[in-house]
Amino acid sequence: MRSIFRLPRYYFLQIQRLKGDPVYLAKGFSFGVFMGILPLVPIQTILIIPLSITLRVSTLAAVIAGTIISNPLTFGPQYFITWKLGNAVLPGRVSWEHLKEVLLAIQHEGLLDGLASFSHLGIKTITVLLTGGVLIGIPAAIISYFLALKFFRTLRTHRLRKQKLNNKKKVPLLEAIKPKKIKKHDVSEE
Repeated sequence: MRSIFRLPRYYFLQIQRLKGDPVYLAKGFSFGVFMGILPLVPIQTILIIPLSITLRVSTLAAVIAGTIISNPLTFGPQYFITWKLGNAVLPGRVSWEHLKEVLLAIQHEGLLDGLASFSHLGIKTITVLLTGGVLIGIPAAIISYFLALKFFRTLRTHRLRKQKLNNKKKVPLLEAIKPKKIKKHDVSEE
């Protein structure tokens, strides 16, 4: 039972360890969510890295978010939902049976073979999948931006508070060994 919760905890700790401006990190996380939802499994990370650098958002936050959203556990449902929505917007273009065969091939192949299988999907199928992915990805990215921004701001406040407490506890070395000044008292003659 413990192993079920290990992966989410691992991702949470990775996100928690990110350092930087909260807006910068939230933009990266949001971009990663958007790219993770797009059905581009063989090339998502390859696209996330240069695009996040170009957009000047946190690359590491984007890669982590993309991995959380698009992984072997979410691969099948993600493609099904994007196909379903894309096919509703652009009706009658792609059957699930056709798409399912190619997805099974992509899932069990390496990167190069997956790219070759992905390229055999055809422009109609890719258009349907990307349409569904964009329709889901935009609202998910907007929502995740505000949630991530709140998280990273709270985390930053907590870190600053902890740092201030740690700085108060430390006594500088010179002050610890410096002799105390003796106050001179007014001695009046009697």
